[in-house]
Amino acid sequence: MDQKKKQHTYDPAKNDLTVISLKSFALGLVFSISCVILMLNADMSTKWRTAAVRIAAYVVLAVIFYLSEFFCTYWFNCSEVDDDSFVLNDTDLHLVHALSLLELVLHTWVPLYYSPFPYVGILLAILGQSARTIALCTAGESFNHYVQREFKDEHKLVTHGIFKFMRHPSYFGFFWWFVGLQLWLGNVVVLVFGIRKLWAFFKERIAFEESFLVATYREQYKTYKERTPTLIPFIP
Repeated sequence: MDQKKKQHTYDPAKNDLTVISLKSFALGLVFSISCVILMLNADMSTKWRTAAVRIAAYVVLAVIFYLSEFFCTYWFNCSEVDDDSFVLNDTDLHLVHALSLLELVLHTWVPLYYSPFPYVGILLAILGQSARTIALCTAGESFNHYVQREFKDEHKLVTHGIFKFMRHPSYFGFFWWFVGLQLWLGNVVVLVFGIRKLWAFFKERIAFEESFLVATYREQYKTYKERTPTLIPFIP
């Protein structure tokens, strides 16, 4: 096997299968419990049953997100897969989950506001998840969960598939996934502050990544950037 082929091969030494198994089991258990809660409260006959359905659906979509991050990395970028590919170590995202559910409980207990767009939220979340998953699959070995500061042989400028219609579709997907979930929960505070933080983060990260891409691909990337939007508000 030549050196280039070795770089694209799954490396068992990088992976603690015990950790991967435990994380998969835990996510599957949480997913199953949430589905049972959804079925038991499907009539949404009281405000707390409605809250239970919203929480359970939120958790189901969150579990799908974590599992898809791992499986997409394993299937399409197996040389980079490890037990961190679930992105379960993202403490900021855990904080967002906790605050999101807390706000839902608070505005269910003391109804100060009501979201008229819960089902629009679900559709947005599904759209966002789909876009991100397709982006990870399309980018393949050119995708990494961490910002890359050096060019590797397997990195290619991806402009086909979903990348033909938008730049950074994984960021587009995550942004609208977050917005959709907050609309589904009926949250206002987490939605507003979350959008502000996410927008600032993606604006800075996209600018950093694109400075590297322009330096690497020059006119090829400049032309691609000029004709292809991000579809994230106010980030051209």
